[in-house]
Amino acid sequence: MPGDGKALYEATIESYELFKEWLAWCQKIPTLEDAEETARKFYADYILKKALHFVIFHEKRFIGMCCYYFNWKIPSADIGYWCRLSSQGNGYMTEAIEAITRYALEELKIKRLTILCDDQNIKSIAIPEKLGFQLETRAKGLIIKPNCDELRMGRRYVKLGLSV
Repeated sequence: MPGDGKALYEATIESYELFKEWLAWCQKIPTLEDAEETARKFYADYILKKALHFVIFHEKRFIGMCCYYFNWKIPSADIGYWCRLSSQGNGYMTEAIEAITRYALEELKIKRLTILCDDQNIKSIAIPEKLGFQLETRAKGLIIKPNCDELRMGRRYVKLGLSV
């Protein structure tokens, strides 16, 4: 929501050195204004039904985000996620992705969910594998290393809805 930029900013700043390795959107240290603009963009994406971003809190502390990027023609969604550095390794993201997966399939009637991971990001890969997503493809060029044009090996995981 507009106004959530401060919490987003704090989590991003804490985790910047880690995130810049994996996340294209985190290639420069953001300002508080950048983070607020991002929060407003996320809200606009929701209004336009392009994406739905979920903020994850633990004991009133912002610890990360997960989201859907929709293709309503199928209907399908790509899932993205990140967790601030100090909250990693506690199972929060696995729990969150399990919840939004169930919601997408059961309530939104999404037919196809995908998760794209860098082949070297072992923590990210563990989540779809633990949650029963199937490895659909592993190929060079599914991921581009942020801040250069090096093609990286990527993995695309998929989970299909019951109506498929």
